[in-house]
Amino acid sequence: MKADFAKFKTEIDSACFSEDPINNTLHSYDATNEFHLPAGVVRPRNEFDLQQIIRSANANFIPLVPRGAGTGFSGGALPLNKGGKLCSPSVVIDFLGMNKILELDEDDMVAKVQPGLVTFQFQEYVEQKGFFYPPDPASLKTCTLGGNVAENAGGPRCLKYGLTRDYVLAIDGFTGDGKPFHVGKGVLKNRSGYDLRHILIGSEGTLGVFSSILLKLRPKPEDRILFIAFFDDFNEATGMVNTLLHKGIQPSSMEFMDEFSVRAVERHGKFGLPLNYQALLLIEADGRSDEIPFLKRRIEDSLKVSAKEIRIAIEHYEQEAFWDIRRKTSPALRAFGNKKANEDISVPRKSIPAVIRGLREIADKNRINLINFGHIGDGNIHVNIMYDGKNPDDQFRVNLALTNIASLVNEVHGAISGEHGVGTVKKRFLPGNVDSVSYDLMRAIKKDFDPNGILNPGKMLY
Repeated sequence: MKADFAKFKTEIDSACFSEDPINNTLHSYDATNEFHLPAGVVRPRNEFDLQQIIRSANANFIPLVPRGAGTGFSGGALPLNKGGKLCSPSVVIDFLGMNKILELDEDDMVAKVQPGLVTFQFQEYVEQKGFFYPPDPASLKTCTLGGNVAENAGGPRCLKYGLTRDYVLAIDGFTGDGKPFHVGKGVLKNRSGYDLRHILIGSEGTLGVFSSILLKLRPKPEDRILFIAFFDDFNEATGMVNTLLHKGIQPSSMEFMDEFSVRAVERHGKFGLPLNYQALLLIEADGRSDEIPFLKRRIEDSLKVSAKEIRIAIEHYEQEAFWDIRRKTSPALRAFGNKKANEDISVPRKSIPAVIRGLREIADKNRINLINFGHIGDGNIHVNIMYDGKNPDDQFRVNLALTNIASLVNEVHGAISGEHGVGTVKKRFLPGNVDSVSYDLMRAIKKDFDPNGILNPGKMLY
């Protein structure tokens, strides 16, 4: 093992590699708060460095873990070592040295970026040019575009604008044995063979390592308006989603918080939220400036039918204050436990009321703190279980609850993950969520892209 690792180090540029214990520790965890120390960290500066690293790692059976900012909740960035032919603890690929905007084509409204670029920095840059990049994961001020593509990240604006995959036109990178690939093209329509681009999007670093990404942009919306509505009955809040959509009203975002998450965030931030309602909906609409008064009237009229209290934010600073309520939800939950099991199930919208009832039954049966919020407009529910990570009884009951939740999702033909990915956290539930033929095809695809299994071992598939 030592000989192979030593050979790997001699075959790559020493300026890219670090075994510093502090640096290793900083790359040993992600948002799951699980820790796995890597053998070292490589920081490529360009495509040449990256290919050299991958080729040497493949030849010497050194596991590589591509890492964005480590903001993921599925364990996808943890430097595991699966064993077998792999003869060393994992080496993390840190893309901080590849974080540039390579090109902005204003005529075709596309931008070519490196994978280490922070999402928010990219959004700010293109908005200054009058363009708009919609995907907005909660960690957008920290997470990277490469990580977003690897996880097919979402966010509140998915309802109107779609996921990361809807903006990726082409990807450059390398397979597990160091072969360069260029999948996709800078065109809106492309039926030239199998769509390998969409196989790589959401592959969680298990199939290839990205060196650059071509992204589609949109014109920047001129204006927006934001509502917070409170409901006595969660079913009425759920029904409001289809009420608006069936009227042809297309909000850019529709977020919900259940009564427990509202209480948690109010306790955390003192926003002045009423605590006597079952659900809160946060609804944003955007578009041309002349459309906003019309949208305001139609949405407000619809909400008045069942919402008991409505607040409207027109000015930008008011809207940011409303969004701050939603953004503070996740950190507010820490008051209920030092450990969080963070599920992001995705279910048909019509099944949301039954799923919420089922989740509460699971919470009661297993005696756990279960708090729900998320993207109600597209059926993506963030199920948060807060518990004491040092208590074996808590861990046992949480594991039972997670199995129950996976079964509930399968009953309504939903997905175990809408945007966080499978990683290590949901890997055991994937075989039950997809058919056996599909699962075997995934394993075969992994083998073709990564013959020696060096890319992000131990993730997604067994």
